[in-house]
Amino acid sequence: MTDTTTAPAVAPADDQLCSLISAAVARRMTPDFIEKEVQTRVDKLIVESVDRALRSYSDTGKLIEKAIEEALRVDRLDLPSYGATVASMLKVQIEARVAPLVAGQLAADMDELLKLAPKEVKLSEIAAYMLKPYEDDGEWGEHITVEVERSDYGSTWIKLDDDEVLKGRDLYKAKYRLLVDKDGSIAGFYVHDRPAATKSWVGRVYGIEQKLRAYVACGTKLIIDEDAVITSVGDY
Repeated sequence: MTDTTTAPAVAPADDQLCSLISAAVARRMTPDFIEKEVQTRVDKLIVESVDRALRSYSDTGKLIEKAIEEALRVDRLDLPSYGATVASMLKVQIEARVAPLVAGQLAADMDELLKLAPKEVKLSEIAAYMLKPYEDDGEWGEHITVEVERSDYGSTWIKLDDDEVLKGRDLYKAKYRLLVDKDGSIAGFYVHDRPAATKSWVGRVYGIEQKLRAYVACGTKLIIDEDAVITSVGDY
């Protein structure tokens, strides 16, 4: 007599493997284990991420969110509860640790910015700052460009270059250009003939460009005390 009983279906190998992995992960990922592992790694991650992000002008929130999403992505394992647990723990820990780190870094950056930008600065002081490296090195002669062009409308264009001495038609090559209103407010700032606000750069800037950016950001008034400021070192 023929046995007509239907034999049980055999699960595909990949389904069996997924079941084994799910069971193994479920046994291992207890709440205590998750909390310990997340706590250890997130402390170091947050400090390093905040420091890098603030100094490179990156979008910290998006970077952390993307990294966490990729790290915790599980397509075929049925473990939604653990993903929610990890996400909840990360949110609480990140909020608790990032806030004071960001506040401290921003406070330090603001202090540095305010030191760079007084309420007002004289054009002769800017020229003296540009000349100082040449004075320190004992390089006599003319080294910088400071050109004042007054308009009929009361505003003034100032062209600066701390590397070259430019005259006549070559003044269009000046590294920095400032548009100053009647009251000394800096209405426009250009770096290499491009608006500084839209100029892309990586990392921090230094020297005269750092100071000029700080003047613009903090609303420093620029006093044109001399149309023909000293642009040389020594008896020239």
